[in-house]
Amino acid sequence: MNNKHIYLISGLGADERVFSRLEFPAGYDVHFLPWIQPLNAAEPIGEYAMRMARRILHPNPVMLGLSFGGMMSIEIARHIPVEKVILLSSVKRRQELPPYYNSVARMLLHRLPDRLLFRRRQYIVRLFMQSKSEEERALLRDYMTKKDFSYMRWALDAILQWQNEWVPSSLLHIHGSSDRPFPRRYVQPTHTIVNGGHFMVMNRAAEINRILEREL
Repeated sequence: MNNKHIYLISGLGADERVFSRLEFPAGYDVHFLPWIQPLNAAEPIGEYAMRMARRILHPNPVMLGLSFGGMMSIEIARHIPVEKVILLSSVKRRQELPPYYNSVARMLLHRLPDRLLFRRRQYIVRLFMQSKSEEERALLRDYMTKKDFSYMRWALDAILQWQNEWVPSSLLHIHGSSDRPFPRRYVQPTHTIVNGGHFMVMNRAAEINRILEREL
């Protein structure tokens, strides 16, 4: 029997290390799908997703996306057949975004210079990510050394103006009740991790793994 394939997409600016504590049932080959550079600041998320999808080498994969990676997994599922989409700490449609992700936030994103928007972002990142261990904090410190602000601006703009209403028929949505970027009161997940924060992919991985074992 041939193995199935699962593709992982990290959150904004992160890499495959955030998935280091996830475990998948036997019979799955795991692949990390890295972010690519947007063609320009105004590239539509759908066109970006088509370019990402060209790097998927196996038919009918399972897509697993963390945070913005979950949104991207849904966009990819518009363009290629997938077996299942799994969201971790993410949202699946526009109304699950908090109301302050709006045109005012987008205006500030476009008007504020890099030095104000990103160079002191460590305070916001630490507040939102809810890291607990030294390993998690080290990953965040590494993330904050990245200087590719053009990608960050594109990604944040894509989140703020996401208008999706389409949800794949086979979708698993795991969310933390204490998530700060995407508060649970706006989200309707299939599974809730009690007191889980936005970094639960690492610090609540055992509970996530049990859900994956049952659902895959």
